Amino acid sequence: VRNMARRQAAAGVGRLGPDSSEDEAPEEVAFGVAKEAAEIERKLVGEAARRHRELLKEKRRRRQELFTEQKKRKLLPEAVLQELSAAPPARIVFCLLIKFISAKRRGGRAAKQRQGKAKKQVKKGKQRKGTRSIGNYKAVCLKDQSVTGLHQQLAKDFINTQLYGPGTNRVQANEFFSLENKKNPVKKAAVQFVDKSWG
Repeated sequence: VRNMARRQAAAGVGRLGPDSSEDEAPEEVAFGVAKEAAEIERKLVGEAARRHRELLKEKRRRRQELFTEQKKRKLLPEAVLQELSAAPPARIVFCLLIKFISAKRRGGRAAKQRQGKAKKQVKKGKQRKGTRSIGNYKAVCLKDQSVTGLHQQLAKDFINTQLYGPGTNRVQANEFFSLENKKNPVKKAAVQFVDKSWG
């Protein structure tokens, strides 16, 4: 065992040489210098974070401006918006916008029913003060809050006839996935064809 230790000492296997990285100690730095370096680094990191926050704020502001600009373009022409904003807010309780869909797009009886409902609604709106029409849009200013329920129901009916009325190949979800199909002694598929002739 002694011979083995002597051989390793002679070969330098057991000891580390002077150029080994494990012998290197960290560089000694005075406390004041290290403190100043840490302060400078902290300030640089804080400045970078502040610049990043300012850039994010600027991006958010630009995005919000673009969004409001696009929203204004979508709503109504500028003349209509100015006219509506010029009216006193106490007079305008609720403004309902209805877009008439041309008869070319939807044919037959459903289009006539929609036009009839729209004409009835226009007549009701004309009886109230503050109704006016420009292009394909109709702006109705309502004074009474109780009328809003009627208009909401008319709007729901309008959407329902547009989506599920005659001439469309759609049915509501409860007809597709009905509990009646599950409870019947004769089981049917949960999803059935809209057109009964298909199967």
